[in-house]
Amino acid sequence: MALKIGNLDIKYPAVLSPMAALTDIVYRRLLDEIGGVGFMVSEMISAEGIRRGNRKTVEMMRSFDFKSPQFLQLFGPEPDAMADAARFVENETSFSGIDINMGCPATKVVKRDAGSALLKNPGQIARIVRAVRNNTSLPLTVKIRLGFTKVNVLEVVDVLESEGIDALTIHFRLRAERYDVPANWGYAAEIKNRFSSPLIGNGDIFSAAQALEKLDVVDGVMVGRGAIEDPLIFHKIAGISPVPGMTEIIKRLMELIVEYYPEKFWLLRLKAYTRFIVAKRPNAKKIRQKIYTATDFSDARNYFLQLLSENEHC
Repeated sequence: MALKIGNLDIKYPAVLSPMAALTDIVYRRLLDEIGGVGFMVSEMISAEGIRRGNRKTVEMMRSFDFKSPQFLQLFGPEPDAMADAARFVENETSFSGIDINMGCPATKVVKRDAGSALLKNPGQIARIVRAVRNNTSLPLTVKIRLGFTKVNVLEVVDVLESEGIDALTIHFRLRAERYDVPANWGYAAEIKNRFSSPLIGNGDIFSAAQALEKLDVVDGVMVGRGAIEDPLIFHKIAGISPVPGMTEIIKRLMELIVEYYPEKFWLLRLKAYTRFIVAKRPNAKKIRQKIYTATDFSDARNYFLQLLSENEHC
């Protein structure tokens, strides 16, 4: 089931969710090489950081020769800054589209009146989307939640529909719920009936079976934590064969860490992925402990690969 988002023909209906410190260039390139991803969304990028030419912000916008379209996710509370950032993305980067974050529940983002805080102000949502839409020809998507402390998703969806976005992603929880309660997909059918562009659902998708079930009620599914726990999840949803071995995938992940980061960050990056990648594997606690207490990247790498190889041959 393909999606049409702006001028992009999206081959697969499952897409990668933005996750801070996880969906960096390393993990996106890994998934791009494995295949089966419709498009990917970068880590959340500050519009103000782009305006100021912040070094860390610029580094987060690194790209590569990809097969899957890459969307850069912007956040910020001010229409003018978001418009400036959108122009920069179109003119100075190779990203295929722009996604606006209006769903992040993090306190530090909400305190800046950005992310999910915008759900309290549909008028400001309209102004931001209009400013971005008027300053870029790239495909434009928005990610929201059901509301802040109460459900107002239908009102917000109507605003976004009127501003002409190319696709909408909904994380089916309130901001107040964070990730503490099950996602409420019960709103999906009603929203899909009143929104004319592709609707992408997000929340509690950890397997190909769950994704395929949700595709009965939405046009696409966005996978977050489930894509870190299982780098093959998009491959499985797409029904691609043969399935690569997990040892080879983790070996490639480590090669990409070395390629894209200075040596002083290698071990830190491996530790960031480890929590999720080993979550459902035999000896998960033992692997985590070994990696978290490691002081040398080579030792951690060799131990990780040894344990994965042993598990694959059990």
